[in-house]
Amino acid sequence: MVIQISIFMWFLFMSIILAFSSSSMFFLWICLEINMMSFIPLMYSKNMMSINSIMVYFLIQSTASSFYIFSTMIFFMNMLSKHLLMTLIVIPMLIKLGAAPFHIWFPQISEGLPLNSLAILLTIQKILPLYIISIFMSNMILLSAVLSSIFGSLGGLNQFTLRKILAFSSISHLSWILSLLSIKSNLWIMYLVIYSSMIFMIINIMNLYQINYFNFSKKNNNDMNLFLIIMFLSLGGMPPMIGFVMKWMTLKMIFIQIPIISIPLVMSSLINLFFYIRLLYSSLLKNSILYKWSKSFFYKYLMMIIFQTTSIFLLISMI
Repeated sequence: MVIQISIFMWFLFMSIILAFSSSSMFFLWICLEINMMSFIPLMYSKNMMSINSIMVYFLIQSTASSFYIFSTMIFFMNMLSKHLLMTLIVIPMLIKLGAAPFHIWFPQISEGLPLNSLAILLTIQKILPLYIISIFMSNMILLSAVLSSIFGSLGGLNQFTLRKILAFSSISHLSWILSLLSIKSNLWIMYLVIYSSMIFMIINIMNLYQINYFNFSKKNNNDMNLFLIIMFLSLGGMPPMIGFVMKWMTLKMIFIQIPIISIPLVMSSLINLFFYIRLLYSSLLKNSILYKWSKSFFYKYLMMIIFQTTSIFLLISMI
C-alpha cells in the first residue's frame, strides 16, 4: 500500500515538474490529466463520503480539463479575440482551483477526504492551475480574487468542522494569490509556499491527535493545543506572525498598482481572523484550559519562535 501511494505521489510531482519545463498548451493539458489521475487514488478511503468526494472531484476536474482543451483548440484557430481566449483558458483553471464563483464543490470535497489527501488538495494541487494562470493573464483573475475574498471569509463564519474551515480559508487565501498574479508578481510563489507549510503543520497535528473540531479539551496535549492556536492565528493574519507579514507584503504591492482591490482583501482577512479567534476563545472558555509556561515548554517551542521571527526578517529584507 505504501509503495502504491509512493508511485502515485511520484506521478503527481512529475506532472508538475514536466508542466514547468513545457510551453506547449497541449502538453500542459496532458500534465493536468496525469495530475488528476494521480491524485484520485490518493483520495480513497473506506467510507462513503470519500467515494462521493472522488466522484464529484473527477466530474469537476474532467469537465474543467475538457473546457481547457476546447479553449486551446479555439486559440489555435484564431476564432475569437485574444482577450476572450485568455478568459476561456483561465476559467477552467479557476474551476480546478475551487476559486469563486466556481467554489461550491470545494468545501464539500474537503469534508469527505482523508486528512493527508486534504493537505494535498489545499496545497500541491493548486500549483499547476496557478502556473497556467500565470501564463495566460485575464481580467477574470481579478474578478475571481475579489469574489474569493468575499465568499471565502463569509462562508467560514458558520462552519465548525476544521475541514470546512480550512477549505473556506483556502478560498480566502487564494484571493491573495490571484491578486498577486493579476499584477504579475512572482511573490505568489512565496505566498503559496508559506501557506502550504502552515497547512501541512496544522493537518499533521489534526492527523496525529484525530482532531475534527475546535475542541481543546484537557485530554489533549497542552503544547499541541497552543501550537494549533498559534498556527491558526498565523493563518488568519495575526501580527506579528508570518501569515501577517505575507499579507502585509502582498497588500503593499497591490496598493501601488490596484488600490481598490485592497479593500475586500483586508475586510476578508479581518473576518477570517474574527471567526478563528471566536472559535478558539469559545473552545478554550468551554473547557477552562489554563496554559502554564514552563522551562521545558519554552525550549520545545523555541525553534518555532525562531522560525517565525527569522521568516519575518527575511521577508522584510526582500522588500
